[in-house]
Amino acid sequence: MKARVKDRLILMIEIVFAACFVILNTGCGLDEYYVITEPASVHVPVYSQTNPISYTERYFEFTTNENSSYNGSGFTFQGTAVYYKIYSSISSCESEYKALNTMANTASSKASSASTMINTYKFQQMKNLYSDNDVLIPHNSDTNIQNVKIRLTKYSSSDNDDLYNQPLEKPYLVPFIAVNDRKTGIPARYYGARRFDFFRHDISKGFSANVPRTTYYEDDVSTTTTISENNKWYITLYAVGQGYDSSFTAYYSPIVHLGTLAIDAASYDN
Repeated sequence: MKARVKDRLILMIEIVFAACFVILNTGCGLDEYYVITEPASVHVPVYSQTNPISYTERYFEFTTNENSSYNGSGFTFQGTAVYYKIYSSISSCESEYKALNTMANTASSKASSASTMINTYKFQQMKNLYSDNDVLIPHNSDTNIQNVKIRLTKYSSSDNDDLYNQPLEKPYLVPFIAVNDRKTGIPARYYGARRFDFFRHDISKGFSANVPRTTYYEDDVSTTTTISENNKWYITLYAVGQGYDSSFTAYYSPIVHLGTLAIDAASYDN
């Protein structure tokens, strides 16, 4: 008799458990996941005091990845963003690069490398002077990859703006953003219309390229020291694929280092 009661009790528990399982999975559905594949670097200039980088090599090149894996509907792949940060100290620049590089190459931290770069290290999105898109390189569903080239500064003592309209051919002498070898704009800092040509700042000519400040906080600048290295600033770039789900939760690919360059705020030779 006791055995029968025990068997019935076990059977009831199993039925209740199965019912709960069905209800929970019917109500919530299977977990959705979104995987954004990272871009790929092509030309990566890395400045150091022993490797100042020739002006002919002072450009960045990478390819986007327009294919991502979505399990579930309601996901929007925006495209590829470029994040940057300006430093007054080469040692601070190199230190943060090493930390982020370790994250990007470690299996357990790779997926969260973009969130750490944005939220902890305070990198900001690069903008295009000629566009108000949410990301620098919008998604193109008609292709698997897009080739992207970026130059931040002009290499010339001339202030003739006609130089900005020169054909896209090496050596690159002017700032530009190019997608599949077609110019799409000029790179700018994350707010306003401020370029990266710090030596050429002249509001009277309508040219905004403010030298970064050390006297007050700017979101895209790390000023851990005063300017002490011949008025040079250092900038590091990363590319990140990004999108969002139906609740507007952001998703990112792992980060890809595009390079590090110095910008001399006292010279045309950039």
